[in-house]
Amino acid sequence: MAWAGGASDIMNSKWSGRRYAAGALALALLTGGLRGETPATLDADRPRRDELRTTIAHHDALYFKQAAPEISDAEYDGLKRELRALEQAHPEWAQAAQVGDDRSGRFATRAHGGRMLSLEKVYTEAEWRVFHAGVARRLGGAAVSYVVEPKYDGVAISLTYERGILVRAVTRGNGLEGDDVTDNVRAIARLPHELQRQLAGDDPNPIPERVELRGEIYLTDAEFARINARREAAGEESFAHPRNLAAGTLKSFDPGELADRELSVVIYGWGEWRGEGSPDSQQAFHRLVRAWGLPGVESYQVAASADAGWAAIQAFARRRADLGFPVDGMVLKLDAVAGREQLGESDQTPRWAVAYKYEPERVVAQIRTITLQVGRTGVLTPVAEFEPVELGGVRVSRATLHNRAVIARRDIRVGDFVEVERTGEVIPAVVSVQLARRPAGTKPFAFPAQCPSCGDGLTVKPSEVAVRCPNPACPEQRQRRLEHFASDGAVDIDGLGPGTIAGLIREGLIQSAADLYRLKPENLTGVAGLGPERATQLLGAIDRSRRAELWRFIHGLGIPQIGPVNSRRLAETCGSLADLAEWDEARFTAVVGIAAGRSAAEFLSRPENRAELRALIHHGVRPAAPRLPVAGPRLRGKVFAFSGTLPTLTREEAAARVRAAGGVVRESVSGATDYLVVGKEPGAKAGEARRLGVTVLAAEDFLGLLGDD
Repeated sequence: MAWAGGASDIMNSKWSGRRYAAGALALALLTGGLRGETPATLDADRPRRDELRTTIAHHDALYFKQAAPEISDAEYDGLKRELRALEQAHPEWAQAAQVGDDRSGRFATRAHGGRMLSLEKVYTEAEWRVFHAGVARRLGGAAVSYVVEPKYDGVAISLTYERGILVRAVTRGNGLEGDDVTDNVRAIARLPHELQRQLAGDDPNPIPERVELRGEIYLTDAEFARINARREAAGEESFAHPRNLAAGTLKSFDPGELADRELSVVIYGWGEWRGEGSPDSQQAFHRLVRAWGLPGVESYQVAASADAGWAAIQAFARRRADLGFPVDGMVLKLDAVAGREQLGESDQTPRWAVAYKYEPERVVAQIRTITLQVGRTGVLTPVAEFEPVELGGVRVSRATLHNRAVIARRDIRVGDFVEVERTGEVIPAVVSVQLARRPAGTKPFAFPAQCPSCGDGLTVKPSEVAVRCPNPACPEQRQRRLEHFASDGAVDIDGLGPGTIAGLIREGLIQSAADLYRLKPENLTGVAGLGPERATQLLGAIDRSRRAELWRFIHGLGIPQIGPVNSRRLAETCGSLADLAEWDEARFTAVVGIAAGRSAAEFLSRPENRAELRALIHHGVRPAAPRLPVAGPRLRGKVFAFSGTLPTLTREEAAARVRAAGGVVRESVSGATDYLVVGKEPGAKAGEARRLGVTVLAAEDFLGLLGDD
């Protein structure tokens, strides 16, 4: 479970004290150290109990129903722990356990064959040891061994296979029934629809008559970063957390949105099991998942004691940033199924498993100023700026404030001391304000009524929280649009960076992408930073881009909701820019889905955008037809991972080439990886590959496998 964002208006500077008080109270309860309360204490605690119940219900609705939480998971868990401690201190307050419910009312619901439970959570070494001692005591001194797995930060899912065929995918819901999202789950490229029955030379795998496989749907770090980079380039607000984006995507009714975001899935447990092959341990289950060809947990350890369990938790914490997928803790599960059956379950959790939750890394910084960035679509993004601080091994001096509503709700002011967290381990974000340290004389931040770049009045659409500048001639919008068009993700004009673009705009030489293709050598004389040699190189790069692939031009246009994947789909269907200009909403929708299709049709209905297409064609732009070279047969069935920057292919293009040849692409390196392809500035994956004996390929060797010269 993940709760993106920062403290809501309900949370304030009292939070930290309450949080640790709740932890101490919970530990006291676990160890039997809490005694009876006086009537005065009971009366004093009752208002806090009522406040906690109301607050938790509010955040449950935001998290489960809307996938739009306002507080972090650590803050939410702290509220739950404090309430539980109060209710245990006052048994007369006990009530039926409340569980979250993600049913949306927009999907058909299906009952689970076996209940989908949550996990008990611990936050300290002491709490982990208390849990272990309880397990050992209830098992009567029998040997206790745990499987320690990463706690994936995604959306819980139950996948039902009948006689080896995927027939149903259901969300957790209320634990008894959930939303049927089978059609959307079938779109996940890495999830086989049929269990593999036999590996070459091995005995047949047992195929149950029916089995509910439990897992998590999530976005890898690389995919989350790719989506946000595209949105930033488009001038759109970045997504705050990969878990929330995965949840929203999973329940989308837009096929284009599903196709444009690459969801991943991991299988880590099971529910109902009918027929042969039921595993007798968690380790046996992991082996069976791999034998079936399903995406399973690739990194786990076995711990036969409390000390070993704690060592595994710490070891994973050191590797957490290099895993390639969002992890918010570790899960320790009793390995033996016989022991699980002896321990049983409570109303909400199994008594044989526990989740250790990592504390999010945060730093305190004082806001020096709040600036407003204008994106290429006109969206204004407020950013807090402060003196550089160390956060997660990176020095940061800026953090997103998301939008005007967030600033108002949290009452964030210039001069405030704020807690900054790398939300989703990626984006620095302000998550709370230390009100007790607020300097005297600070004033609420006033969001301007006019665009800071062009002075036009700002607008807000009824269905959005984003504030926009509606002026397409806004200088900052124009700058961002041209940067996006020239980027390596679009037509890739080498040497046309932000500084050069700003200089050309300042000299009145360009206003739109089409203006680039009418530049001549004499136009560049005297432009700051463009000597004769650089001017010649730039004109050459612009000329070469005339024949860039069609999808790159479509992406470069900056159509909202039309990213690289949808751009390729359109390019494969329309064939030319001239043809694209004649499309209506029905044709767009048929290719990229309802929301993206409507967005594309609206974009091209504007006279200035149609004029831009005509000008590009007039100035000699002739995009190349879509192409995808086919690699040799040696790639079929091989598992690839990538690290670093490749010289001639983007990571997305390289992955597409591998998949087109029958290969498989994974974000992380494991013993199942055949090749790690390394480019410039590879990361920790290279060391992990060498440790595991995985073949490491230089970029040129990878191109050789693809059949390129």
